[in-house]
Amino acid sequence: MNMDTLHTGTSVRSASAVLLNYGIDEARFTKPVYPGMTIQVRFTVKEKVDQEKRDENDVAKGIVKFLVDVFDETEETVAIATILTMVKKLDQN
Repeated sequence: MNMDTLHTGTSVRSASAVLLNYGIDEARFTKPVYPGMTIQVRFTVKEKVDQEKRDENDVAKGIVKFLVDVFDETEETVAIATILTMVKKLDQN
């Protein structure tokens, strides 16, 4: 999955808007995953948190918290996590 696909729902239009991956929280396997299984990942925006500019030259940015749902061929969740990504805002004013 490319970053354009990952961030479609957050108004982030390119991978260049991603400033850094901020961390992973609440990561859990809810069911065993075995070699040879087919899994898929669904990203859903849980929350967007504005970050204040440190000075007038700083870029406008925020943290996007994604719910990551990993599911198997029966569409049963096998793992969940929250990924935090710092992104550059489209509107820099």
